[in-house]
Amino acid sequence: MTSKKLFFLAFSCLFLLTTQAQVTSPGGYDWRDSSVVPPSRMEQHFEFMNNQYNFPARPRSQWEVGVKVGAPRIGGDVDALFPGIGFGVHLRKSLGYVLSLRGEYTNGTARGVGSTFIAVPTILNSAWSQYPAGKLYYNYKTNVNEFSLQGLINLNNISFHKAAPKVLLHGIVGVGLMTYNVKVDALNGTTPYAFTAGMTRDQVKAMLDGSYETDAPTIGDKIKLVTTVGFGASFKVSNKVNVSLEDRITYGKSDMLDGVKYYYPIAGTPAITPQYDAYNFLSLGLNINLF
Repeated sequence: MTSKKLFFLAFSCLFLLTTQAQVTSPGGYDWRDSSVVPPSRMEQHFEFMNNQYNFPARPRSQWEVGVKVGAPRIGGDVDALFPGIGFGVHLRKSLGYVLSLRGEYTNGTARGVGSTFIAVPTILNSAWSQYPAGKLYYNYKTNVNEFSLQGLINLNNISFHKAAPKVLLHGIVGVGLMTYNVKVDALNGTTPYAFTAGMTRDQVKAMLDGSYETDAPTIGDKIKLVTTVGFGASFKVSNKVNVSLEDRITYGKSDMLDGVKYYYPIAGTPAITPQYDAYNFLSLGLNINLF
């Protein structure tokens, strides 16, 4: 139910903003630059420049293409390792002074190592069947593919007719689909690890061979309808090029992004973890504006 409400809220925000939008460029523009004004609105541009009109002519709508590198992270039941490794590409279309739409694909690989020694049988987690009495530390490696349609809300252009600053701030809200695949490093070659109580995370990491040979258990469909929200800033390099720093969080109705759904508040008694996992993608991107 929570996932459906988030989806409806995100879609409603996109619809309302789209219906109120006016045309501008994704990365901002210099209102004095006549090259961004289409011929049909050139007369208004000259009148504004000569103080004969209150507002500048609307610039032609722009497209933007971008690439990015990212550091994905999963907020779940197992402590995340930072940074992960990821990349993304997008195509963005301006719809107004405030809003643009962006179609984006990202791929990320996130890892985690638990800091809690599991000393009871993990009877509901088949990935750790080699440890019938428990005595282990959870770990995971998760590969995520995300396809999303996002609305980017320009937080600088509220005054509309001012020239764009060098730094542009924007909010992000969107919907999409996510696929994921989770592996765990349960075996040292072909035998279980000799984990012991009291080990630090660094000690556990040093013990793992990094093979991630075992599939984590799955529950339900691994293709998830998701919602995403975030915040970003772009820094103008030129009228055509900008560099962006963004952080997005993606929510889907899944508690298996880290391969763990159950924990043990009382020895030997499994309980479902109280909330779904979240996927975070921190990225640095290079974007080019196209007419």
